[in-house]
Amino acid sequence: LPAGPNPQVAKGTHVLVPLGGASPTGWTAEEEEPEEGAEPGDGPALRVRLAPPPDAPIGRYRVSVKTRTAAGDYAAPFRDGDHLVLLFNPWCPDDLVYMENTGDLNEYVLNESGRIFYGTEAQIAERSWNYGQFDPGVLDACLYILDRRGMPHAARGDPIMVARVVSAMVGA
Repeated sequence: LPAGPNPQVAKGTHVLVPLGGASPTGWTAEEEEPEEGAEPGDGPALRVRLAPPPDAPIGRYRVSVKTRTAAGDYAAPFRDGDHLVLLFNPWCPDDLVYMENTGDLNEYVLNESGRIFYGTEAQIAERSWNYGQFDPGVLDACLYILDRRGMPHAARGDPIMVARVVSAMVGA
């Protein structure tokens, strides 16, 4: 799972995850049992559940698979559609952005519209605002902001630093 233009295992931006085990950075890969009644695909298939640690750097990871058998090794080439986008997870108790209160999750994460206030201390006005966090292109724009600012991919596991970079870029 490489992320960024210069992925490195030591920086956590190139992750090697053995099936049935964990990487030194805490990523795990476990085989999933097929769902009951599921139709077999076009041939032999293996479903794998990939889980990152709560402090993994956010961003777009290129996913590829390497298999090793008695017949030899095979590395599936990366295809453009085979990527994983990792974000902070406010539902995960071990993530720094965790929100225990369901009402807070609904208000601050899932709510797509709200009100903003503007003006001066003596004369405050408000208006409706569409956050648009689920609209097409928004995620790509957010990741572009981090790239444009030159934020190292290895530092993107810290939500405070990510928020500071995004805030500085939006303010600029």
